[in-house]
Amino acid sequence: MDNNAFLKNTGFKLCPVCASKDLKDRANSFVCNSCGYVYYQNPATATSCIIYKADMLLLIERKNDPGKGLYDLPGGFVDYGETLEQGMKRELKEEIGIAPKNLKYYSSKPNKYRFKNVLYHTIDCFFVGKLDDEKGLIAGDDAAKIVWVELNKIDLEKFAFESVKSVVRDFLKKRI
Repeated sequence: MDNNAFLKNTGFKLCPVCASKDLKDRANSFVCNSCGYVYYQNPATATSCIIYKADMLLLIERKNDPGKGLYDLPGGFVDYGETLEQGMKRELKEEIGIAPKNLKYYSSKPNKYRFKNVLYHTIDCFFVGKLDDEKGLIAGDDAAKIVWVELNKIDLEKFAFESVKSVVRDFLKKRI
């Protein structure tokens, strides 16, 4: 394995404390040999929601990279100070205009998310919900458009992220 794999994946070239270039790569961290600072890359928390009705699943088409033009479940990163549930509801309102009232935790999966040349490790937390009605449903934020896809016509190869593919695959096995 490349001795600088972690540093290459994070994009760090300088110590964030002293600006030294003398960094030593470790498994999921690096240490600055000049000042002793250790940077640990812990996973960022993200949420997504499986929203369904009868035999249909609500998907978004991603407006931005990573995965521009591919399918995703609505969701996004949890902000500092938010619970998973608060982050999920906020992200749903930002991306599709509304949030189901009865969200239930479903599962979690690790994921990798490359943004502006930095590889972020995430823990994606998935919820399930049903919409009482679709009034106010509109694509916003990172969603180019919203589509309802029949469960038996879902093509997992059209999804942007491995974690979402895995959870949708599990959901389909239980539903079909």
